[in-house]
Amino acid sequence: MNGRRTDAGAAVAGLFARSTATGGLATREPAPAPSSMSASRTLRQCVELLEEEVSYLRGLSRPDRTGQPRSHGSKFVATGVLMAAVELLSEVEVDMWGVEAGDVEAMKARARAALIAAGARQSEAER
Repeated sequence: MNGRRTDAGAAVAGLFARSTATGGLATREPAPAPSSMSASRTLRQCVELLEEEVSYLRGLSRPDRTGQPRSHGSKFVATGVLMAAVELLSEVEVDMWGVEAGDVEAMKARARAALIAAGARQSEAER
């Protein structure tokens, strides 16, 4: 049993010894933040999405939608969507009262209602 643990430990350690195993995140120097984003805004958030949600985002990033030679990738599109949602939500009240940790459906419903309110407010302001 001890040999197996040593082998497993070496395997896990090996993942972080090669930059390709983690997409380079383990050993790569942090990329400079885009000029529109300050260094203090470069925190990573992990969000779990359903496959159909990822497929939708991937579809938005395709060259036939963007006019670019390569796909932008679903993570890039998701980042933009999330940043826009956070910006809109910061302009309205998000009712979080009673939402329990882990209740994604309740959180989604509250965020959706707040985004709709923000969109309505923005439409009125543009008139």
